[in-house]
Amino acid sequence: MELTEEQLALQRAFASFFATEATPERVRAAEPLGFDGLLWSRVQELGVPSMGLAAGLVDLAVVAETAGRHLAPVPVVESLVATRLLGTADGTLATISLRPAGRLVPAGAVADAVVALDGEELVVVRSPPPRTAPANLGSAPVADRDLGAGERTVLVRGEEAHERFERALDEWRVLTAAALVGLAQGALDVGVAYVKERRQFGVPIGSFQAVQHRLGDAATAVDGGRLLAYEAARSAEPVLASMAYVFAAEAAQEAAAASLHVHGGYGFMLEYDIQLFFRRAKAWSLAAGDPRLEHQRIAALGFLPEDPPDPRRDEVRAFVAEHLTHEVVERVHATGTVHDWGFHRALAAKGWLQGEGRDPVVVDELTRAGAPMDGSGTSMLVARTLELVGTDAQRAEVVPRIHGGEILVCLGYSEPDSGSDVAAAKTRARRDGDEWVVSGQKMFTTLAHESAYVFLLTRTNTGVAKHRGLTMFLVPMDSPGIEVRAMGSLGGERTNVTFYNDVRVPDTARVGEVDGGWDVMAVALAFERQPAANGETRRLLERAVGWARENGTIDDPVARDRLARVAVDVEVGRLLGARLASRATQPALPIVEGSMAKLFTSEAFQRAASDLLDLLGAEGVLQHGEADAPVEGWIEHAHRHAAVMTIYAGASEIQRSIIAERGLGLPRSR
Repeated sequence: MELTEEQLALQRAFASFFATEATPERVRAAEPLGFDGLLWSRVQELGVPSMGLAAGLVDLAVVAETAGRHLAPVPVVESLVATRLLGTADGTLATISLRPAGRLVPAGAVADAVVALDGEELVVVRSPPPRTAPANLGSAPVADRDLGAGERTVLVRGEEAHERFERALDEWRVLTAAALVGLAQGALDVGVAYVKERRQFGVPIGSFQAVQHRLGDAATAVDGGRLLAYEAARSAEPVLASMAYVFAAEAAQEAAAASLHVHGGYGFMLEYDIQLFFRRAKAWSLAAGDPRLEHQRIAALGFLPEDPPDPRRDEVRAFVAEHLTHEVVERVHATGTVHDWGFHRALAAKGWLQGEGRDPVVVDELTRAGAPMDGSGTSMLVARTLELVGTDAQRAEVVPRIHGGEILVCLGYSEPDSGSDVAAAKTRARRDGDEWVVSGQKMFTTLAHESAYVFLLTRTNTGVAKHRGLTMFLVPMDSPGIEVRAMGSLGGERTNVTFYNDVRVPDTARVGEVDGGWDVMAVALAFERQPAANGETRRLLERAVGWARENGTIDDPVARDRLARVAVDVEVGRLLGARLASRATQPALPIVEGSMAKLFTSEAFQRAASDLLDLLGAEGVLQHGEADAPVEGWIEHAHRHAAVMTIYAGASEIQRSIIAERGLGLPRSR
């Protein structure tokens, strides 16, 4: 997933080049034609487009992204694609006609050669370019080209012509996606820089939550688009090319629109650079027509890419087939307790509550199968936290029991008056010799009725800043004075209120320093913010696609559009989750990566559940267990459950603030 050292070096080289040679002043000077001849000569000197003959598509995506980030007024993408299609580079500027009859050819105003699919023939037409372009939104050098004029050479005919051209279009989709991601990042950079400096009401406007949250959403989409573009570049899957293109188009338009909006009235002034990005974000997205048409192609290609052969997937699927029985699924649904001891202990026996259980492939397969993982999820995050900041005794006594599937640990963070604001906890822990006396109440203590311990956040000091007076404990749930009271939820899951009435806790149960609970929480929260919702979204999509194929709804373009949008979100969510898993193995805690993965996947799950429920129509409201419920009522259940996922483990607004402040470096919100 990560770029190689060689690709990173290529990225640095081209980023430095375009930062110097494609300044906003040069971009403006190239208008209205949108072409800088001197810059093109320099680009050729660097080996573009001839590098398209030898370099892989990932390398070319690196170049396209850096060019897009600086709005370089040269046809990098089109020239690379045309050169690869021709199989030769003779120093002339070649481009590709994306639409029939040579209509508004990208770089058509400046290209000496145009490669096109003309009927059953793949042709190259060489003729002098017009050197003028019609006025257009993106100041792009587009022009109509007569495919019957000039020196016309037929490269290949018939089926092979169509196949080669379609492969070239996929390469164009991938490289354009990379360029759009670069544009989106450039626009976001401009917006972030502006809100850090612009002051209103005596503070930088970047401290306003409304500003932070919109930019946080844009940043998440940009990262997701980048991951998808490079995944498409590495893969030969046509469906990924379409996914990357349509998602990057939307991400670029949103990043540019958000950054323009936070400029206020200045965003509309031509002397401000953000309007350059705003115009091009839409124009680049329309070069081949409405990008939303890619949804129909995604549907035709089967919605999701094939999983590459992997013995780990086969192993997990065999495990699920054996242990996730119909009886387990129905019992979990009926009780609302998203945990099954038999399944949990089978996971432990496989070693999947540690080590390999953190493998993205294992996690992906278990979540998409709908495995009851709430108990193992919270317990594993506590185990990982104890591994980093617990005592030797806790690591020796508690962690092995978690990994062995003997016990669960629940989380005691939220309180009636402090949900996502965990630092406002009021549950008191008062020192009494070698013990602490705990009194208070916790909300949403899910699986407290099945757990051996609660990972409990308490207030130990009221004389300091609220986040500096907290201490964390690992408290046995069978301690005298603990009461567990069940609470139902909209999604049908059981959670609990827990009460602590003068509960005596030995100091050996303390995790971290006295008044150092906030630092322990930071570690735990990095592991808690997981993209678990993505597996549920994928399962929802697969069920909905099966339903649509059975009854013919799949032939409805509107239905295909809905399903394809969900499929794109599933793939982006998968990649954000895989990145998080990779970063979690490194020394630095993946705070921002976790927030992005959790934000995107939970919001996507909610969108999918609502949209797919609409697809089912009036019968969709029937619940699981009703004979006529479409998709066995699981989409109706998901619609209720998805609302919980945007709040659980930190509400979406909290994640947006973290992304804005920790990821974009914006001032602390007020």
